[in-house]
Amino acid sequence: MLLIILIFVIAITYLIVSSKHPQFKMKKIRYTVTLFLCMLLAIHFYLDYFRIGSFNSLILNNFDNSKVVSVMLVKNTDNTKDSIIKSTSDAKTINDLIAYLKQFKLLQYNGKYSSSNNHSYDIVFYTDKKDEKIGISVTNENYIDVAITATKTYHLFFFNWYNNTNSYKSYKIINGKINSHFLDSVLDSIKD
Repeated sequence: MLLIILIFVIAITYLIVSSKHPQFKMKKIRYTVTLFLCMLLAIHFYLDYFRIGSFNSLILNNFDNSKVVSVMLVKNTDNTKDSIIKSTSDAKTINDLIAYLKQFKLLQYNGKYSSSNNHSYDIVFYTDKKDEKIGISVTNENYIDVAITATKTYHLFFFNWYNNTNSYKSYKIINGKINSHFLDSVLDSIKD
């Protein structure tokens, strides 16, 4: 997002300067700069659309200054009465889930996929900061959907700028599959 803003500022600055100063009105220079800016924008959109990386780099890096303090695990079935919802603040359970998810390498996926089983899991990690959470939905052993709610603070001189991030992305797991038996065992280990 910051790259898009930077490119936009450069483009606006260039257009203002080129309209005011005759030495910038040469066609070759204008076309070259315009082509360069368009290429930067295209590269940024391509890299943002096809992100690849680990669970840690794509998801957990949004929470560098936060600590996960609780987790809610939900097992959904076709019959909503049979859904199981459990929450815990146990550090071992939280660390086990995070360590399990960190092993996966992810590719941002923008297509459609179908559920290959009749159950799904929702994992919600809550941090020590108000209104920050990571929601992970597992409906297929090869794909996860991630909803992130985070607040980043940027300091500029005497001002604080708060950037609220609400993103929802789908990822394909490219180095394995989600093991539903592991998630079941974690759910069973959480005391009511």
